[in-house]
Amino acid sequence: MKKMNVTVASSLALLSLVVSLNPITAASGGKDLEGDIAAGIAGSERQLMLDVMKNIPEEERENVIYIDDNGQVYANKPELKDVFVKTDPSADHTVTVNGGEKFTLLNESTKVRQQAAPSAITPLAGYACGNAGGPYRRVFSQPGYSWWSGKVYLPSSTNNEVYVNNTNSNDTPYIYTGGHASNGASEVDAGFQYSKTYNNWAHSIFTGGQYYHNTSFRFKAGQTLTFKYYVPADGQVALYAAGVRYDNNAADNYTVVTNAAGWKKSGAGNEIKRITAIASNDPQPYDTGSYLNNVKWSASMIGTSSTSNHQWLAADTGGYCSYPNSTQVSTSFVNAGEETVNIKMN
Repeated sequence: MKKMNVTVASSLALLSLVVSLNPITAASGGKDLEGDIAAGIAGSERQLMLDVMKNIPEEERENVIYIDDNGQVYANKPELKDVFVKTDPSADHTVTVNGGEKFTLLNESTKVRQQAAPSAITPLAGYACGNAGGPYRRVFSQPGYSWWSGKVYLPSSTNNEVYVNNTNSNDTPYIYTGGHASNGASEVDAGFQYSKTYNNWAHSIFTGGQYYHNTSFRFKAGQTLTFKYYVPADGQVALYAAGVRYDNNAADNYTVVTNAAGWKKSGAGNEIKRITAIASNDPQPYDTGSYLNNVKWSASMIGTSSTSNHQWLAADTGGYCSYPNSTQVSTSFVNAGEETVNIKMN
């Protein structure tokens, strides 16, 4: 999928803002933050993680990863520092990661990455419903939000819910959230990317014009995952995910924080999106035979914080898009925060 344009968003974008983090005391946030950081994390790196984690809810501090403007990865535990790697997309909108896995990216991210400056990023309100390098379903909010939480089902090839035919193309299924900041300086795509090789879902993130891929902390297919997307501080975004891991079959969770220009903790002007898509280099009419079924979004809550939110309903919604049509992208719609999406490329 070439990177979905805000349209199927995969864009990414932005991340050009440097956030100034102020030193804090070890007991900030109502809990001893020092106890949330391993002894092996010391010096300036430890202070950096204290500054990042002070804005994260206590129950989401178990495994915290922070990616700075330069792509440097920090974490509250040494073993987490190698979970994410930065990979540069090729001219055909694909990336090849460890082990030789090849993924197609949504064209939205590619377009933003090629812009000469953040000011060239034009979508300041809403999202166009047009070609984004593959079929997709998007729901986006009205401006004014900085926090979303919900559940989503991750399809499995074992259940015949997802199939990737890479004979003539390199289709890649995606399930993610994100959105854009009020000043148009930044687009973020944060969520999950399907691995045909392992039948699991890896967290991927597009931000600051860069693509980051999860190499090890992946989630099992065939489960309902809990995740949240929010603004912990001005100029930052966070994605929290909880579910059963692929490698050890154990319940686990992590929070990834990145800088993202223009995002406001107050929600002013921010628009949040939810995307189900198959990125593809195959041209329309998208007939490779790949499919992604039973992607159920549920329990969607939206607001400005974990204590100020409500069910995502019609009044919160800026728009919907099923591209290219309702035949290839079908939706079992319950309300603006709950629906099941099926995508068939045939």
